Amino acid sequence: MKPVMAMMVAAPLLLASGPGTTTDLHHFWEQTCGDCHRHAGEFARKALTVKDGKLQGSHHKDNLLVFLEHHYLPQDLVQPMYDMLLAQAETAPEFKQRCGRCHETAADLARESLELRDGVLTGRDSGRPVAAFLPRHAKLRLTAEETDFFVRLLTRVEREVHSGG
Repeated sequence: MKPVMAMMVAAPLLLASGPGTTTDLHHFWEQTCGDCHRHAGEFARKALTVKDGKLQGSHHKDNLLVFLEHHYLPQDLVQPMYDMLLAQAETAPEFKQRCGRCHETAADLARESLELRDGVLTGRDSGRPVAAFLPRHAKLRLTAEETDFFVRLLTRVEREVHSGG
């Protein structure tokens, strides 16, 4: 499906407006951008760079934000999408490498199984803090530093899928 048509189909479903509504940025990307730009994390790491804290495209070095404003995104998603791509460009693909055997994507995991409770990332069903559960999960034997990395990554992704950034 062409990007403009995909956005016309997906936008009404994803962009309900009003108090308490959110946009799942990863779902929006998959439905609107994914046909041309594959998975958002892979795209960000391969096609974008970060210079002086700013995201750059290979053809849009000066101001990628301005480009995004004119590239199939509703105005209220330009900054959140930019922030998501910036975070992904700066994050190594550790989730895919270490967790990908069991969990398709971090967005799927966050969407289906995680939530923030009083600012703490928890398992939706268990209610247990992910930071306490993760070090021994699936025999990963994560260090404190690795656990912190994954908790920060999954907290960011949880916000991107449940509150639009």
